Amino acid sequence: MPCYMCERTATTREHVPPRSFFPQGFRTNLWTVPSCERHNLDNSMDVEYVRNVIVSHRNAQGTAQQLAQSASFRSFERSSALFFRTFRGAEEVLLNGEQTVVFRFELERFRHVMEAIAFGLFYHQNEGRFGGHWQIFSPTLLGANDLVGIPDRWQEFRVLMRRVPFHLRPAPEPSVFRYGFHDFDDGAHFAYALEFYGGFHVYVWTG
Repeated sequence: MPCYMCERTATTREHVPPRSFFPQGFRTNLWTVPSCERHNLDNSMDVEYVRNVIVSHRNAQGTAQQLAQSASFRSFERSSALFFRTFRGAEEVLLNGEQTVVFRFELERFRHVMEAIAFGLFYHQNEGRFGGHWQIFSPTLLGANDLVGIPDRWQEFRVLMRRVPFHLRPAPEPSVFRYGFHDFDDGAHFAYALEFYGGFHVYVWTG
């Protein structure tokens, strides 16, 4: 059986989304897909990094987020280097009248994890590997321009997504992860809308 992301033979199974996103008490009937070791064990550091950043975001909320955040804090206690690398360059800013902290985000690691989730969702739905590539955008994340009031170049994309038909799909632990998909009129393209911990949103669409 081939891996969900490549043509290598699957020797293990990968959770979709990764199991570490789901805290204790929120791991019932999680989805798995066949995986080679490269696309399972080799991405564990990126998965931990992205999970830690998402649960620290101001839009993440709920009991599942609080438990996952506790797991993140424990990982920081084990490695102060991990904490400082995750939140390097952090600085206080005033955002929408609220004092908060912003820090530099490693987008390549984020894209890597979100692409793997998209490949996994496609395989779970279709029992076959997606052969194309993905584009990634998170409306939850802020760029440097957002902080100084420069117009958002992604606004047209947000408007487009509101116009495209959307279908919400059932998921095992919706307080941790929910998703749906948008169908475009051309029949060849579609987009996943992902939600983590009730407030962190990501769009993943076929490139």
